[in-house]
Amino acid sequence: MKCFPYYIAINCEAFILCYTGEYLTSKSENITKSVYNFLWYELKPQNARIILLIILRSQRQLELTAGKFMRLSLEAFTN
Repeated sequence: MKCFPYYIAINCEAFILCYTGEYLTSKSENITKSVYNFLWYELKPQNARIILLIILRSQRQLELTAGKFMRLSLEAFTN
């Protein structure tokens, strides 16, 4: 019974980290979709290059990991 508060605290901390990882991943996907739908090809060439760099960078999804061992997400929290 003494360990129960610690168990709850550890689970809350794990949930917060996994939720943050899920949020980061979903926002990363939103950036990719938004930039792709943007009319970047109608911009001046200098500005279009900047948008193209953003498109290139956004092709690699952002995610939080636990020591590059596992991805922190709500799916990982439930497993």
